[in-house]
Amino acid sequence: MLKKGSSLLLALVLAVTVFIVPTQAGGAINPNTGGIPGSWSPGTNPAVIDPGKPAILFVHGLNGSAASWYDNNDMYQFAYNSGYQTAYINLHDITGTSQSMWDNGQLLAAKIKEISEYFGKKLVIVAHSKGGVDTQSALVHYNAYPYVSNVITLGSPHHGSQLADLAYSSWASWLSSLVGAQNPGTYSMQTSYMAYFRSLTNNHPNAGKNKFFTFAGKDWNSGSTAHFFGGLYLSSYGANDGVVTVANAHLPNGTMVKIGNWNHSSVKQGSNTFNLLKPYLVLQTAAAKSSSLVEIASAKDKKKEETPQEEQESQSFVRGGQHDGQASETFTVENDVSSVTIDWIGDKPLHQLEIIAPDGSVHKAKVSSFVDEDVFSGAWHHTATINKPGAGEWKVSAASGEPSAYLFTVAYNTKGKNKVKLQKEQGSKKLKVKTDGLKAEKTKVTYSIDFIGKDSEKLGGKQGKKRIKQQEQQLAAVDELSIPTTEGTGVYNVTAEIEGETAEGFKYQRTVIKSVFVDEQGNTFAP
Repeated sequence: MLKKGSSLLLALVLAVTVFIVPTQAGGAINPNTGGIPGSWSPGTNPAVIDPGKPAILFVHGLNGSAASWYDNNDMYQFAYNSGYQTAYINLHDITGTSQSMWDNGQLLAAKIKEISEYFGKKLVIVAHSKGGVDTQSALVHYNAYPYVSNVITLGSPHHGSQLADLAYSSWASWLSSLVGAQNPGTYSMQTSYMAYFRSLTNNHPNAGKNKFFTFAGKDWNSGSTAHFFGGLYLSSYGANDGVVTVANAHLPNGTMVKIGNWNHSSVKQGSNTFNLLKPYLVLQTAAAKSSSLVEIASAKDKKKEETPQEEQESQSFVRGGQHDGQASETFTVENDVSSVTIDWIGDKPLHQLEIIAPDGSVHKAKVSSFVDEDVFSGAWHHTATINKPGAGEWKVSAASGEPSAYLFTVAYNTKGKNKVKLQKEQGSKKLKVKTDGLKAEKTKVTYSIDFIGKDSEKLGGKQGKKRIKQQEQQLAAVDELSIPTTEGTGVYNVTAEIEGETAEGFKYQRTVIKSVFVDEQGNTFAP
């Protein structure tokens, strides 16, 4: 499973030039890291270098680059003003195609050693998003731990992200393939694949060699609209920052320092979090001195901290596909729904989005448009919220003027207790359908399963994806859904459609998306 880079890649990495940035009076100068995987640069040295302070290596996240720490971000300036030497690195994402934690981890491990030797001291790594997983892979699986003291992760998906599961679902495939959302990096962030990664990592002999301190955001709806869609979709699974749930940001054997009012971008802004990082920016020889600080911080936030929990019920309805310039979808609203938020996502902007109520009238909801900056980067969102929607069947019609791929989601905010989820028993190859508040005899589940093989991980699933079962079976609410694992190693992405009836007799619809990873020995992994 652990990948080795090609000889060509190694040659490129070995040929990388380190760009030395001269010290200038008056402040820090943005580094020039170059633009190939593995290129890195030190930041401007502070006027007085404190040998007791570590150098900080900043590691970017999925689809990011070294510049994310100093372009429109004051993290670099805060570190410089506080007297720290710093370094910034580009991983494989700089090419435009994110790679797995194995490829990024292997590259990062070699550079960690090089950067530590350049400064002549150990590093503290500050990593954003997937960069935290890449860093753990480098330290644990590629033996870079001797060169690092502590690791601080900001909004890192240590248990994956349900948005990655969505990107590989049957409904989202057309759109995600067009906008580049299917790549090795996203593939490896599926929750089932990360469950597999955790099984290889949590009890590894190197896992305890470095201390990890984690920070998580829970305010996806603040600031810009950049994380609105992700936060809305993930809200079914708990508090989140618009890309990663708080539960999935927890790291086994790590210390959750703080869960704050940040979104996935603001958590890495220096003005928001740098002062909170300071107690953990210590060399390993001084780590024992900071243990009391860690214990105090941990105890202080323990009551506020949200611990990892079982995946919650779905409160989403999902559809998607292709259209020739015009398309429509219908969705059902049951009783006790306080609001619904619809989101039409396409690879092109819409000319018109019309919402038609059950009585045939056109609903005059405000439609907001924005471009995605996360998993579906480059896709256009068109969203509208309907407060106190009437029960019944609603219709949404979209027009773009030219052929397009789309993903349509409805997020329900309900006052009722109707719940649906798929739950996997440990070691089992079956998913249990669980419902609450619905009439069992009226509830049916149809489902499709897409297989994305291990080898297609390198291609991000663009090739090698295979529909192995498509709505061939209707299940009662108490039945089990079997995962046919005959295709071998890879991710089996299950899209289940639940149709039922509430106790009051109103029609109920939800979509549940679940990924299951099967390894070479036939073991199954799922959140």
